[in-house]
Amino acid sequence: MSMPAPCVPPRTAVARGSVALAALVAASAGVTAPLAAQRERATVRVEHFAGTSTALPPGSVAGEDVSQQMLQITAAHRLVRQHGNTILLLGGQWRGVRAELPRASAQARVRVQPGVSTLHVAAAELMLLRTFDDRHTLVSVLRPGLYGEAVRVEGAAFVDRIVSARTTIGAGLSYASSFGQLLPIPVVHVVSRPSRRLLVDALLPARGDLWWMPRKGLDLGLSASLVGAQYGLSTAQHVAEGTDLWLANATLGPQVRWAPWGGKWQLSGEGGLTVLRRLEYARDGRSVADLAPGNVPYLRLGAQRLF
Repeated sequence: MSMPAPCVPPRTAVARGSVALAALVAASAGVTAPLAAQRERATVRVEHFAGTSTALPPGSVAGEDVSQQMLQITAAHRLVRQHGNTILLLGGQWRGVRAELPRASAQARVRVQPGVSTLHVAAAELMLLRTFDDRHTLVSVLRPGLYGEAVRVEGAAFVDRIVSARTTIGAGLSYASSFGQLLPIPVVHVVSRPSRRLLVDALLPARGDLWWMPRKGLDLGLSASLVGAQYGLSTAQHVAEGTDLWLANATLGPQVRWAPWGGKWQLSGEGGLTVLRRLEYARDGRSVADLAPGNVPYLRLGAQRLF
């Protein structure tokens, strides 16, 4: 389903349209790769990164290959208050990451059981959109949850301004783990409709999309995204106490959204190559073992229902 072009309508319509304009905030608030999670009522997605060699820490005894797969499920509910000037979205997500990780010896101050490790994220998502006038909307999001063995709160806030009938630009700050480590990150939000069939939709540095919509129910595009997380690893995974796993992937490739039955159900697909990867063990905020995985092909498939 294609997104309506930004415009300069009355206040109520501005607030309702802000759901589409602010959809990319999910990427800035945490590790969620899926674009537009907040304008989707429910999603199921799978992701696969091909195996690659790594730079083994000193004394490693496991194989040097590493691969990664992911399953993600999200759900959201939308509430509208004050004649449409305030919108609250309540939701949650679960994500399971399955990764084959080498084991480092005590020389690197990290011990991880060789073979497959499963990392989980379970988080609530609270998004508030507040329209102040015909041009400005405040978007804020909180995502408290369990990230592996670590409990933390990520979040973001920015202000969108409608600068023309076809363009909205916003700026703000997020506190998130998009780079694989929890950091304050400035964000820039851009939504532009240069023509009836083209759409630019970006929340930098987390994600940028260029869409071409040849017909209703079919969107073709190019996506660049940065998705990461900081996981606190437990002793059950044979990791030294207080060890974190910094994990992030920057990807680039074509994508498609298709509504084969019409209505609000969509199928989506994306594939391409990673352009930057991070896989490190850390202690007290400092890297102690950098596995330096190489770039690999990736594939993402999903199904979603829109609001």
